[in-house]
Amino acid sequence: MQMTIKKWGNSLATRIPKAIAESANLHFDQLVDIEEVNGKIVITPIAAKKEYKLDELLSLCKPESMTLDKEDQEWLGDVPVGKEIW
Repeated sequence: MQMTIKKWGNSLATRIPKAIAESANLHFDQLVDIEEVNGKIVITPIAAKKEYKLDELLSLCKPESMTLDKEDQEWLGDVPVGKEIW
């Protein structure tokens, strides 16, 4: 499909036809990575990062990994050595 490159401010721009956007799973306001590879422009969608809730993250933790070892216990008992606010 042939498209025309237009000026947009100090940059160049073109439109992505709806059929191509749908086929490439591109959406309005979606973040993409754009790069030049061997003389071609490659646009890659950036997947949205999943936002977790605290209870979801805690459910993934193994109880045995939450056990305090001797070093952890000593650190918890430390007193300030400078101007730390505890």
